[in-house]
Amino acid sequence: MFGVLGLMLGVTAGSLTGVAIKGVISDPVVTGSEAVAFYAAFGISSLVTMFVMLNYVTMTLRVSGDGFDVRLGMKSAVVKTDDLVAVRIAEPKSRMTRAAAQARPNMRSIAKMWSVLGVTTGIELDVRAGGHSGKVETWFIASNDPESLNDKLVELIGTDDGESAQSDS
Repeated sequence: MFGVLGLMLGVTAGSLTGVAIKGVISDPVVTGSEAVAFYAAFGISSLVTMFVMLNYVTMTLRVSGDGFDVRLGMKSAVVKTDDLVAVRIAEPKSRMTRAAAQARPNMRSIAKMWSVLGVTTGIELDVRAGGHSGKVETWFIASNDPESLNDKLVELIGTDDGESAQSDS
């Protein structure tokens, strides 16, 4: 996805630069209202492409006594403490390796991947979907400091029901 967006941004910036330099050196390629429309369209497309690219490079994770919420770009999820089953530090792998492992039957199936470009470490979190009677899903959440995040979530799970939290770390 980032390759395509980067290519689009490069083509847009190259076109803008080429037309602008040509206009400074010799006769402009576009003039008058055509130039306004041209530069406005390319400028807006550059801003939209940058917004989309930057929107999925940062992730926010907030842990509180009620549970936690995770936000990545325009996606978000809120999980209550009661729905947290277990947490463990995930084996460091690239996103592609993690996604390809889904096809192997002996590997744990990950229902949701909250990953950020360039971050290969994180935690695996077992979340009960649909309340106490729902099935348990495994989520991967990327983190530069998975040990600290694991400790906070283990503490959160443990303090909620008075039992020790399940952790495979």
